[in-house]
Amino acid sequence: MHSSSKGYQDDSLYVKRLKEGDPSSFEYLFHRYEAKLYHICLHLTHSPSDAEEIVQEVFVKIWETRHRLNPELSFSAYLIRIAKNQIYNKARMRLRDYAFQNYHLQTNHAFSNTTQEELNLWSTEKIITQLIERLPFMQKRVLTLSRFHGLSNEEIANRLQLSKSTVENHLHLALKTLKKHLLKHQLCFALWVLDLLR
Repeated sequence: MHSSSKGYQDDSLYVKRLKEGDPSSFEYLFHRYEAKLYHICLHLTHSPSDAEEIVQEVFVKIWETRHRLNPELSFSAYLIRIAKNQIYNKARMRLRDYAFQNYHLQTNHAFSNTTQEELNLWSTEKIITQLIERLPFMQKRVLTLSRFHGLSNEEIANRLQLSKSTVENHLHLALKTLKKHLLKHQLCFALWVLDLLR
């Protein structure tokens, strides 16, 4: 039996006990995956402090929602999915803060006119939302499942009954379109958010 299969079976037993509220099983899984998850988060965020914070948040969420765990599914993949969602949420909040601060910097300028103020009121988040809404239906669906729900291309293919290559093509076209328009708006931070959950 492969070591990965053995590890998966071990996880299943501990996840089952954790689901029943066993603190020692939680401790075991935390110590087993803490370092691995940290390195994944560090790779995605490039920030040691953010990575450490996200790992803590992920395991708090695991404990709080332990009754929803499925011992038959990969615990490692589940951790990574939660981590990606946490990273996206943090990035989204920072994106909103960035747009807010940028608005105040511009509107406090002595020579800012009404037109410029109206453009600044058009928040970064709203621009992204509207750009996504303009995408063709399937591109929008695939992008949403990938970037906002943390699903892998294979999971999206299964859900939408498409081939994996078709999903990859839709995602590529959607990101290409968004990046083109975001560069036009000079929203480089937004580009980072979109690339974050690859």
